[in-house]
Amino acid sequence: MELNLSREQYEKLLELVYLGNWLINAYRTDDYLEDYAEVVSLVFSQAEKAGLEDKAVKDQMGGRYLPSFDFEESLHDYISEYDSYCFWEEFINRLAEREAIKEFGSLPLDKIDLDEFLEKKNKYLRIYEQEVEENGLKNFELVKKS
Repeated sequence: MELNLSREQYEKLLELVYLGNWLINAYRTDDYLEDYAEVVSLVFSQAEKAGLEDKAVKDQMGGRYLPSFDFEESLHDYISEYDSYCFWEEFINRLAEREAIKEFGSLPLDKIDLDEFLEKKNKYLRIYEQEVEENGLKNFELVKKS
């Protein structure tokens, strides 16, 4: 297969490949997915030909091409924005689900009407979204029940 890209398109491809691999592998340790690292190496191996030699380095021990430190650093704002967005979305969503479930008391989850549940959850989503927008985490506290 052959792919013809302009220098600017190839640079965007490098960014996408790095960020995609980061999304898939950044949190992994023992279960790191090597197939993706191989694709990263293959795509980054062409950086010098594209006049983007500062974007890639060759690992002398493993022989693989990797993103350069400066290149990785240049993309960390995207990662931080993504992490922040995911944190707040999950935080608000889980709190809203918890509150909606509480309203059903001891009713088993499989007996809860989905439309009614979603209506209650949406009510709490709006409440928590407003709270987080206005105060962040300032008013949230962990209260341990004894």
